[in-house]
Amino acid sequence: MIHCNDLSVRYPGQHGNVLHNVTVTLHEGETTLLVGPSGSGKTTFLHVLAGLLPDAIEADVSGHCKTNGTVGILFQNPDDQFCMQTVGAEVAFSLENRSVDRSQMDDRIDAALARVGLDVPLTTPIMQLSGGMKQRLALACVLALEPDILLLDEPTAQLDPAGHRVLVQLIEELHHDRTLTLVLIEHQLDRCVTFSDRVLVFNHGGTILHDGPPHEIFGQHRAELERHGIATPLLYPYQLETLPPASSQATRLRKVNNNRPPVRQDKTFALTRTALGRRKQVIVDDLSLATHSGEWIMVVGSNGAGKSTLLETLAKLIPAQGGTVRLFEKELRTWKNRSYYQHVGFVFQQPDLQFLKQTVEDEFVISMKVPTPERIETALQSYRLTHVARQSPLALSMGQKRRLSVATMLLEPKDVLLLDEPTFGQDAETTGQLIEMLEQARLNGTTLIMVTHDMELVHRHADRVLVLGDGRLQFDGTPDTLFKDETLLEHNQLSRPLSYLYQQLEEVKRRAGKRLPARAY
Repeated sequence: MIHCNDLSVRYPGQHGNVLHNVTVTLHEGETTLLVGPSGSGKTTFLHVLAGLLPDAIEADVSGHCKTNGTVGILFQNPDDQFCMQTVGAEVAFSLENRSVDRSQMDDRIDAALARVGLDVPLTTPIMQLSGGMKQRLALACVLALEPDILLLDEPTAQLDPAGHRVLVQLIEELHHDRTLTLVLIEHQLDRCVTFSDRVLVFNHGGTILHDGPPHEIFGQHRAELERHGIATPLLYPYQLETLPPASSQATRLRKVNNNRPPVRQDKTFALTRTALGRRKQVIVDDLSLATHSGEWIMVVGSNGAGKSTLLETLAKLIPAQGGTVRLFEKELRTWKNRSYYQHVGFVFQQPDLQFLKQTVEDEFVISMKVPTPERIETALQSYRLTHVARQSPLALSMGQKRRLSVATMLLEPKDVLLLDEPTFGQDAETTGQLIEMLEQARLNGTTLIMVTHDMELVHRHADRVLVLGDGRLQFDGTPDTLFKDETLLEHNQLSRPLSYLYQQLEEVKRRAGKRLPARAY
């Protein structure tokens, strides 16, 4: 279905190729998983297969690439592929491209939305959807096209745990359709690796480092991949019960005790009976809580529960619908913006919204109180952005954009840092680096308030978890307390992370071992 021979791609203004001499053949009915560090050319490869390069996206392309059949692509950022204003009109647009008769459209639209688990009125404006809901809508539109080749660029990145399970199950069902060729990029590997036929590993130079079945790639080459900072499954090819205690997977699953100092008592934010919403529509009501210096708070809940709305309210981007919000005992509405943002930083869910300058280097310059060549070069190296310093931020890969958006908020100390999904789209190495830098900021007294769907991060790093759902704050406590509350988890469709389950299993084994007689050893 797909054949590439000696394929190379270079974007304008770049010194090196994003893809370099890629030769590969993908067969009909095959499901291929692409892995590799951020910026290694995975998304560019999909764009070539979709026919977007060089016709729709400017780039120098050499070599040969041919696809047999119709192609549908789900972009990393769903906003990039919407053409209409409402949910129903967007799916109808796809059906019109397939020349579907108008009398059949309503049933086809309902079926497409049901298939991806998006239950909203057809008249819902797309701009009112959460990031995860937009992702489901975008996939529904692509599936309505009935493509022969389906390209998925991090389809679960912005989804809550329940949405992630639904979408991965759907992709697995599509995998069993042997007339459909699937190519996907995904960082959360443990589910999708089990039904992938093949794995292509890209390295930093845009070449294919390995090509083979999952058991070979993540069995024989695991240590090498981890050295390159490439994500690997936490379990595969094992299960929790069969995981060797001395394996690298077991080491990663053990929660690290950071010996953190106690959280300070001085308050940063204080919310009293606050109502959160947009355009006079209340999403979360009667919210009361206080945050403290040096506290790492993670906010979880389903898509549309109000997580991003909470951050945007605290960032003074949208007003509270009722109640009061104070920073250092001073109401937000009385703060002048210049003074406020010296204390509070914000990392957007979509990093494009954050950039102001023409080059990556200039973004660092305006983010420093005293920019010097030495500080700028150190920052570029720390965030692995030196090779794109003179490029436009908008021309970066999603992972590089995310690194830049986080970096500009960490260059100068803040009392509070608000982060909306800062790790999505990141390779394992960069995620680790970002978490280390956030941890250092926290130790220096910065309050971190972070929206995430990554329950592993919650278990490993959060001091405190907020669960939003059903229009209210449903939980405010420690990660371990949350994971013990089975009813609350089920109601909010949250899942326990593998590291927590492994920890519980180890505890059961330890207790059982103490009860065994000596001869059992």
